[in-house]
Amino acid sequence: MKYQFNNELTLSQVDKRFEALRSTKEKSEVREGWIKFMRNALGMTINDLAKVLSLSRMRVMQAERGEMEGKVTIATLKKMAEAMDCDLVYSFVPKKDIRTTIQDKAVAKATSILETAELHMKLENQAVSGNKKERINRLAKKLIEDGDIW
Repeated sequence: MKYQFNNELTLSQVDKRFEALRSTKEKSEVREGWIKFMRNALGMTINDLAKVLSLSRMRVMQAERGEMEGKVTIATLKKMAEAMDCDLVYSFVPKKDIRTTIQDKAVAKATSILETAELHMKLENQAVSGNKKERINRLAKKLIEDGDIW
């Protein structure tokens, strides 16, 4: 069964949740990475954190470096957070509101479908009539109704 995108209440609830997350996004990144940031904020040395985690100093340093390189696992981040009495907060934050994302994806798919159809029709010497933008929007609306934008 396809996901239905046309439930206004659901879309509103989803957008409200993301709105709150979007407002904190710029505050969610720290230059040195969260492991080191929190460790320093708590006055912990690498040795202190390693001792709490029963890990080697080198492993904590690797985790800090891995976080900076985007190569640390969520499991490692969670373990580090728990050792510092913190919660790990993990989320996907859409760049745009959900309705816009859905509409943009539907229009892109509709455009691709209609351009392919127009090419085939031109090859068969069949003219395509009507406003292209209107046809794209009609098809996009149908794709959204059918839950078929991907």
